[in-house]
Amino acid sequence: MVLGAAACSSTDSAAASGRRSNNPDRPHDPVGEAMPHEECVVGGGDVTGQDANHDGQPDIRTVMEGGRPRCREVDANFDGRVDIYRWLDLATGQTTRVEDDYDFDGRIDVVATYEGGVVVRDILDTNFDGRTDTWRDYRGGQLAELRRDADGDGRVDTWERFDAEGRLTYAAHDNNHDGEPDPEPGAGDAGTPAAADASAPPAADAAPAAPAAPASKPQEAR
Repeated sequence: MVLGAAACSSTDSAAASGRRSNNPDRPHDPVGEAMPHEECVVGGGDVTGQDANHDGQPDIRTVMEGGRPRCREVDANFDGRVDIYRWLDLATGQTTRVEDDYDFDGRIDVVATYEGGVVVRDILDTNFDGRTDTWRDYRGGQLAELRRDADGDGRVDTWERFDAEGRLTYAAHDNNHDGEPDPEPGAGDAGTPAAADASAPPAADAAPAAPAAPASKPQEAR
């Protein structure tokens, strides 16, 4: 068995090209585009395998470079298909990028970028249609800002910001579909500043959570 990767097709990318966020603060969000994907095991090279469930097939494959792990593929549900791709810094061994297929349909649902081993940004496909719809930025590993296309029309329509304690401090929505945050009644600026008190929801509750990985996920080799 060879663990395979479900790369985004050129047709999907072309169909979604040009659909960018019209939010002037975040023009780089690739709204509606196919989820990005990078192959881990490409061609030859020094590849080691690990059989986590002892069925005689490799469930974890690691690409080595200079005797150090560079990239790792994991089949989390033992169906013969890669569910997790993890890239590592050769010098430090720290994670630099992770791709996850949470619903095991062969398409990536979350792509997270790390700096110094700490997550700084992730991109999500929360409705599992193969296209980006949610973007989250982090400071010090803590969620700082979220943007989302909740209705799937190719425009960002939800904006949220969080303080250093993970409390929601700002929330705005685009209800009239013009691509801009709608002002709340009586608000001087678009959006509604949230009360900075203990009752404000933490970032983990406010952000759209991806489905949890199965409890039987094999342990990655370090």
